[in-house]
Amino acid sequence: MPDHINIQHPEYRESRLRDAIGLAQLEAKVRTLESHIAAANSDLESIFTRIERGDQCELHMKTGEVYVIRGKLKDE
Repeated sequence: MPDHINIQHPEYRESRLRDAIGLAQLEAKVRTLESHIAAANSDLESIFTRIERGDQCELHMKTGEVYVIRGKLKDE
């Protein structure tokens, strides 16, 4: 049978639990956003690299449309 002296009020435990859950949710959101930002940066870097080389790049829209982009130096 458990017998200990240091017993906390249930509301204190609930408060700490809510804080821990809130922190975990925030950390998960930040990790998810950082992952999406890294993927977007990689995509943009690829687009600019291909355009700089004069290669084509395809942008696939959620509607199914595909836009082809090709780099060309601007006439000065």
